[in-house]
Amino acid sequence: MLSPERLSLPGPEYLAQRHVLTYMEDAVSQLLENREDISQYGIARFFTEYFNSVRQGTHILFREFSFVQATPHNRASFLRTFWRCFRTVGKNGDF
Repeated sequence: MLSPERLSLPGPEYLAQRHVLTYMEDAVSQLLENREDISQYGIARFFTEYFNSVRQGTHILFREFSFVQATPHNRASFLRTFWRCFRTVGKNGDF
């Protein structure tokens, strides 16, 4: 996960490769949409939970298709979640 190649990229290139701007824009958008709820537990906790959900791959749940297909990580997260939900369908001849 922490490969030496990541250190050789210039900062802006690394951020673009990892789609950091996409996630920051989405986090701020989510923050503004839910500002009443967030005022109860704070902005720092919101960002912590948001980026933990990105890391865990649960950030795509109940999101629009344009967000799911926006980054390779989002697409992979969707496929993992979809597989976990439906992997038992059809195993016992359900179809």
